[in-house]
Amino acid sequence: MSRAGADLALLQKLMANAGRDMFAGMFDEPMPEVRVAPERSRGFRVRVDLMYAKPPIWRRLDLPGDLMLDELHVVLQVAMGWEDGHLHKFGVGVDRRTRAYFVAGFDLSEGDEGVAEDEVRLDQVVSAKGDRLFYDYDFGDGWEHVLVVEEVLDDLPPAPVCLKGKMACPPEDCGGPGGYEELADWVRGGYDPRATPMGLGAEEMRDWLPQDWHPDRFSVDETNDALAALAAG
Repeated sequence: MSRAGADLALLQKLMANAGRDMFAGMFDEPMPEVRVAPERSRGFRVRVDLMYAKPPIWRRLDLPGDLMLDELHVVLQVAMGWEDGHLHKFGVGVDRRTRAYFVAGFDLSEGDEGVAEDEVRLDQVVSAKGDRLFYDYDFGDGWEHVLVVEEVLDDLPPAPVCLKGKMACPPEDCGGPGGYEELADWVRGGYDPRATPMGLGAEEMRDWLPQDWHPDRFSVDETNDALAALAAG
């Protein structure tokens, strides 16, 4: 082979290797950063917002820092008012394009790899006021929540408790934020049979809705009763 041919072959090899290196990590999922669990557990006062909901749907919770993320998932389902009928995932990172997600139990059973949520405590992903944790639920409807630490508590709460909140949780399978807004407007407007959402008749819609559901209704007492029942097992 001539010197020119050898140089060309070397250049082609280098370019091929560079291409492999460039694309090697392009489709890899980023791994979430997990801190070492603190020696002394503390609590967190967090505000949970259902993103893109209008008007805002939110809960203020006191949470033990040693709560595992899979346990936090159950707490959020109860506190928000969901029915745990769909998949979920926790993520860290403000930019959704580079957000790193933990792996839930179902995903592990399907062969996914990553940091398992049932091996990570809340205080390993948040530690200071302003820290955020993201929680996605029902990937079809696309419900996204953000948990923001409002205060770090010196004393560890014995169990999760709801301090305040606004608005009812959307009904399951209502079509995401857009479908929820249409449904909420219909209920607030008095169930107008000429303007039913989701292509159903007025009676069908009223039968489909959760009993006594109204978008503006939320009860702290009822939520805490449900959380207490959860803690009691």
